[in-house]
Amino acid sequence: MDRIFELGRLLDIYGSLLTDRQREVVDLYANENYSLAEIAEHTGVSRQAVRDLLVRAESILHGYEVKLRISEKQIQQNTILMSMERRFHDVELQPADRDAFDGYLLTLNEIWED
Repeated sequence: MDRIFELGRLLDIYGSLLTDRQREVVDLYANENYSLAEIAEHTGVSRQAVRDLLVRAESILHGYEVKLRISEKQIQQNTILMSMERRFHDVELQPADRDAFDGYLLTLNEIWED
């Protein structure tokens, strides 16, 4: 997985556990595609301070993922859900059963959206 994409994903999951400054810097870097120099200018600190903060925040986010594995579990669940949708898309079900199946898939997808 692309490092910056993964960093953004981890920020979405664990970002509230970072300090406000760490969260801001990671967001600008991973989601807004700012360079270190642009972040430094935006936040009023040196480029080196931004780099240090980014490295520290990334380490913290990866530490949470190693312990909790939420991102890994989301990816596994999404893979299974997509497989189920493909497998059962063309299966003929009674309307009530189709509605129930679609409802279950929707509920499972929504669980991770909160």
